[in-house]
Amino acid sequence: MGDVLQEVPTSPWIKQRTPQRPNSGFPTHVRAANGLSVKYVLRVLPAGGRVLDLGCGSAPVLSQLRKHGVSCTGLEYSEDMLHHAAARLRSMQLDVGDLHRGDCRETQFEAASFDVVVCLGVISYVEDYAVVLREIKRILKPGGHALVSFRNQFNPILWDPALGLKTLARAATGRLQPETYKIGRFMDFREFRQKMDDVGFEYRQFVGIGLGPVKLNRRALLPERLSIRLSDSLAAVLHRLGWQAPLRWLADVSLWIYSKPAAKA
Repeated sequence: MGDVLQEVPTSPWIKQRTPQRPNSGFPTHVRAANGLSVKYVLRVLPAGGRVLDLGCGSAPVLSQLRKHGVSCTGLEYSEDMLHHAAARLRSMQLDVGDLHRGDCRETQFEAASFDVVVCLGVISYVEDYAVVLREIKRILKPGGHALVSFRNQFNPILWDPALGLKTLARAATGRLQPETYKIGRFMDFREFRQKMDDVGFEYRQFVGIGLGPVKLNRRALLPERLSIRLSDSLAAVLHRLGWQAPLRWLADVSLWIYSKPAAKA
């Protein structure tokens, strides 16, 4: 299954939940994560299977899945986003039904209802996101897949030498304070993995999306287009070499795939 997510299909739609930083290439990274998620779902979904897009936003992923004939339910807290989702589906001449307003921490769906749950760019908006992870596990069928993405906390530090040295100096002198919760925060993948283990998920695959941009004191050193080309080239080399571990630290967007343990015979 390691080669399922090597290609990066594009999408005309951008899911913009998290505030963008200037010259970041972030919309490109989100399009890539959306496209990779669609491809993975199409690869693993059993015939007649059901998908939930948890925090579907304006439906960039849901619409593409429905375009391929997948039964995909959407749940979104923002009523405005649901209106945008319906508008997108109408513009694509797709069914606008099965979109629900609700809280990702406690959904109305029955246990073991879905074969795949897609949750992209959502958990960084929830302080105690372990609650969301437990809910995903509850509504997944045994053996079902969970796709979760967020922005990587270490990316801006490691691609900015000045910021990285300042962070290292604070850590060495005991002045580095724990991160406080902020809406749309960048996240520590190590904490996320521990929470997934604690909930009882089984790890399947990781994909790091987008490298850089190279900065100095938070100021971009390269034009955006050149930064994106450099990111794509470096990421391609790391993928070809099979070096996923560095991407966990360096990538802008982290896409993690887990599964709910299969039912015991």
